[in-house]
Amino acid sequence: MASVNQKAINLWTARVIPVVLIGLAGYATWVVIVLVCIEYLLKPSPTIREPRPGAGIAILTVYACLLLFLAFTYFRLAYTVIANPGYTPRGPQWHAQNSSKRRSRRSSRAEASPPDLEKQNGSLGEQPASNGVLSASPGVPASSAYGPADDALAPGLQKFYKRDVFSCESDGRPIWCSTCLNWKLDRAHHCREVGRCVRKMDHFCPWVGGIVSETSQKFFVLFVCWGSIYCVFVLIFMAKFVAERAHTGVNIHWIVVLCMAGLFSLFLLGMSGSSLQFVFQNTTTIENLSRKTKVWQLAVLMPRVPAHSYNRPPYRTITYGQDPNNTRTFAILHSRPGENPWDLGYFRNFKSVMGEHWYDWILPIKPSPCANHDRQDCQFEIGPAVERMKSEVGIISHTAFDEEKPRRHRRRRRRRSTHSRSADPAAENNETRRKERRKKGRGHSSLRNESRRDSGVDR
Repeated sequence: MASVNQKAINLWTARVIPVVLIGLAGYATWVVIVLVCIEYLLKPSPTIREPRPGAGIAILTVYACLLLFLAFTYFRLAYTVIANPGYTPRGPQWHAQNSSKRRSRRSSRAEASPPDLEKQNGSLGEQPASNGVLSASPGVPASSAYGPADDALAPGLQKFYKRDVFSCESDGRPIWCSTCLNWKLDRAHHCREVGRCVRKMDHFCPWVGGIVSETSQKFFVLFVCWGSIYCVFVLIFMAKFVAERAHTGVNIHWIVVLCMAGLFSLFLLGMSGSSLQFVFQNTTTIENLSRKTKVWQLAVLMPRVPAHSYNRPPYRTITYGQDPNNTRTFAILHSRPGENPWDLGYFRNFKSVMGEHWYDWILPIKPSPCANHDRQDCQFEIGPAVERMKSEVGIISHTAFDEEKPRRHRRRRRRRSTHSRSADPAAENNETRRKERRKKGRGHSSLRNESRRDSGVDR
């Protein structure tokens, strides 16, 4: 009962706080525009000081631009959280149980006769299989009702084993959600506030009225960043004007806005730093809780059966598909503790969330590229850690693993070495002398060989 009450409180808080934020932004806008810019800078009382139109117009312009970016980002974020929160579908068993519960409630309201109730309760104890779904018996976990790899008895597995890599349990099947009664997609987590599995869930945020997931993470990062700039700007000029009026009396509204700007600046700067850290690491708030100790289990397609040697670690395999001529065998591999199989490198991680172009990094228009799951190899782009895991167990050769490493690091090292040589003339001269010595050495060795051949010395 306590969890249900807490869930209801969180949902109501998520509905109230956005209205409070909009009200606070409106109040701060009234103070800045009317009380500060107009009544203090543009049209002050003659007893206060002379007008300062330059400062007033500059503050009005910058404030309007920042407020416009902040409002547009916030409403884009709120719309995405409501319209496209990133929920994964529930399983057929959940819909069957939900319909049975509704029928039970309607029957209880109609005060059905005892024989009818007995018949209905009997039907709830064991659901018939429909469309190839084998339902669970009472007291038995729903996941145990499925066969080990039989897609006829486990609907929904096709979307996993048609790809080359997916997250799995120790038996090679995808992770099962006992609440939604369906397979969890890669990097999906169950949110108890809404009772749904969410793809790449970051956190439940009452400030935006819902869940921050892969569809809204980019807009959330932009919102906290623009909010930080907005609050810091208000904090700076309000602090200056409050200091100016400290000896003659300060309007109480100025002090309220100054305190609000200081508190929200601290909060939003911290949120901006942590959110950008998660973006650069290609992780989320939930995944970061166990980032240093997390061991990922992945089912990796085996294009061929490797020839094992005695020093290679054994691993389990699982085969999917009913047609013997069209099966797919996967190896169940484990990452190292703290290793992220989705880590692509800092810049590629950033672009996978924020976008490919610089204007995508500041404008909340296009969704994140990582929300597009049309890839054939995996639901998310995989990093070098997966190739290393495949190489260690012999699924791919070490030579192929070396060839598949990103070449940008080698190019970067070459650019650094070239830049360092060009920046240091002494080092460049030393390199030139070494090349000349090598050339001279090769010339002298060829002359010695010719003289030895002429003198009949055989080496």
